[in-house]
Amino acid sequence: MSGITRRGALTAPLLLLPAARASAVGLYPEVPPFTTWVGRTALLNGDGGAARILLGRDGGGRLSIKLFLFCRTLPINHWEIAADGMTLTYTRPSAVVTGRIIAGQARILPGAREVAWIEAAAHTAQFEGFADPVAAERCS
Repeated sequence: MSGITRRGALTAPLLLLPAARASAVGLYPEVPPFTTWVGRTALLNGDGGAARILLGRDGGGRLSIKLFLFCRTLPINHWEIAADGMTLTYTRPSAVVTGRIIAGQARILPGAREVAWIEAAAHTAQFEGFADPVAAERCS
């Protein structure tokens, strides 16, 4: 094992400690209903990377996804919130395949500080709060 590979293997778990500790001691805020997300950029940090989501008042929006060093900003074509405010369905273009539309669903987990995202696979993300609407145009 080379020095860089060994060093990376040894320090990788340390990168996860702040998020694990924050989740364990309840430092993440409770996730508000999706109806309060409209017009604000929600900050999420999950197993699929970091995301910023803006639900526009017109039924569209923006999604910025950061995975490692890469950032993709995509439009949200359409979204709809269920009557209970805890489930969101949406469509967006694929970040990988041009012309492909992804249908997704997000659900606020009861009693947790997480959101479950289901597209091609299921993921969870911690809700970190809100930012200004322009924050959805970038990953950092």
